[in-house]
Amino acid sequence: MDQEEKRYWLALNLIPALTPRKFHLLLGHFPSARAIWEAAPDELKAIPGFERSLEGFLRGRAEADPERELAELTRRGLKLLTLLEPGYPRPLRSIENPPPVLYLKGNYQGRDELAMAIVGTRRCTTYGRLAAEGLARELAGFGFTVVSGLALGIDTAAHRGALAAGGRTIGVLGSGFAEVYPRSNLPLVEEISQRGCILSEFPLHTRPERWNFPRRNRIISGLARGVVVVEAPQRSGALITARLALEQGREVFAVPGRITDEASRGAHRLLREGAKLVESAEDILEEFPDLRPILAERGARARERPELSPLEEQVLDVLDWEPLHFDEVLEATGLSPTELSHGLLQLQLKELIKELPGKRYAKLP
Repeated sequence: MDQEEKRYWLALNLIPALTPRKFHLLLGHFPSARAIWEAAPDELKAIPGFERSLEGFLRGRAEADPERELAELTRRGLKLLTLLEPGYPRPLRSIENPPPVLYLKGNYQGRDELAMAIVGTRRCTTYGRLAAEGLARELAGFGFTVVSGLALGIDTAAHRGALAAGGRTIGVLGSGFAEVYPRSNLPLVEEISQRGCILSEFPLHTRPERWNFPRRNRIISGLARGVVVVEAPQRSGALITARLALEQGREVFAVPGRITDEASRGAHRLLREGAKLVESAEDILEEFPDLRPILAERGARARERPELSPLEEQVLDVLDWEPLHFDEVLEATGLSPTELSHGLLQLQLKELIKELPGKRYAKLP
């Protein structure tokens, strides 16, 4: 695609009334994006299914400033990918009405086609956060790219777990790059772009409005072989992602939680409806016959628990998924502070527990 035609794809993407479905409708009636941009109102009005969008399209076309968008895109060091270019993610091409245009920070690679999405609530428990982080770490160790939505809570934990394992991860924005949400994850955006990529289908200054997130979610599921839901209340965007995954022919998995936690209700509903229960990365690998050789070669070794000393066993038996303060562990074990500190340090080095703020400790799933 020449740069002039690419400019027209970007220009059309700036029109708010031109949803991906409407964009594809027009692509089916015109030979190029430029022809769409230059089409007369009567030509557009004659297209079945486009009449009601005509007024908004014409207004958006008059107000769009593609030169300004291109200049800012270059200044921010972003790339632009259209659906017709070779670098466009192949799994995303297969979904219904794929994004015609993607803004990208970082690099999408061929190996990112082996991807798994991990999603869940922003208001997660410590257990949920550790489960998402641990699962992402495992999947990254098996060579998966971890996809998520850059939200607080489960999404952030999934991205960080993949990064901690030295793996690749993809973050999908529900806004434009000039309006990254939440702002507190801007450093994470930079980190991910060095070891994966950040994607958005939205123009740079699109705000993170709530109706953008279902569109974002279809990209998250579309990029992945399957979606793992870790903690989701009954009304949750993660459940929308799971539904979209099923519509796209992807697998759906769920991590069980405690029956007393509101955050577990959505995941438990998915399990009742047929989602596969996930306790480890092997549970996911088993669903993909082409990946079973990887499981046979690496699975047992990946899950093998390291040998523990009697002191480490004593400390680990007291800890749980929910964090306990140092003093609580001290009282439960009857150890001296020095002995307990040593045991906790060794368990952290063996990646069996994690220290949390405030001298609290929890098991890693």
